[in-house]
Amino acid sequence: MKKIIDKNFENLKNKFKKYFLDSINHLKNNDRIVIWLSWWNSLKIFYEELKNNFHLIDKTLRNKIYFCFLDERVVDFSNDNSNYKSIKKIFLDKLLNKWLIKQEQILLPDFSLKDYEINYFEKVKKIDIWFFWVWEDCHTCSLFPNHKLLKNEEYWYLKIIDSPKQPKERITISINMLLDIKYAYVFFMWKEKEKAFNIFKKEEVNNNDCPIKFVEKCENVIIFSDLV
Repeated sequence: MKKIIDKNFENLKNKFKKYFLDSINHLKNNDRIVIWLSWWNSLKIFYEELKNNFHLIDKTLRNKIYFCFLDERVVDFSNDNSNYKSIKKIFLDKLLNKWLIKQEQILLPDFSLKDYEINYFEKVKKIDIWFFWVWEDCHTCSLFPNHKLLKNEEYWYLKIIDSPKQPKERITISINMLLDIKYAYVFFMWKEKEKAFNIFKKEEVNNNDCPIKFVEKCENVIIFSDLV
């Protein structure tokens, strides 16, 4: 596990760009490269860096990249509660407008279906890169502390219908599928995440109390933080 900790946002962004481009290059032999996009305001600077440097990726590789959305609220994609809406505005629209990606490279769940989580697994069976943001209670991707879904041993996507935070219904990922992600980028940004970061660093804290700790078992984990 690598830790990139620096109060200077420019340094953080530059190192993020380097590691991300390296990750893409290491996956160049894949038939496709699937990136899971999460959202919170503290990730905005990293999406801007990615947007500004996406053209550096070879076109052959860019055509292999697909974006998916699993930490998503079950709302219309035009709703202000939609993570996709926020990411589309600050990141994806820019790539589309510059012809750096095509619309079909954006994979969305179909919430009109009863079993939308099963349908989405048919679209996205494997995730290669994931951007994890962390909330103050150490939850990530709608996997909340001591929630029953943390014990689910299946390998696919899950519905959560009792989220402690509104809206209550969301789509997320099973732990076994999470652990299969090759590159996990984890962001503890801004002073409000200091408590969560300190809990994450404690070896005696278990995964159920701090779900973001599950990522420690992923193959490649890179922590980014301005909390020096």
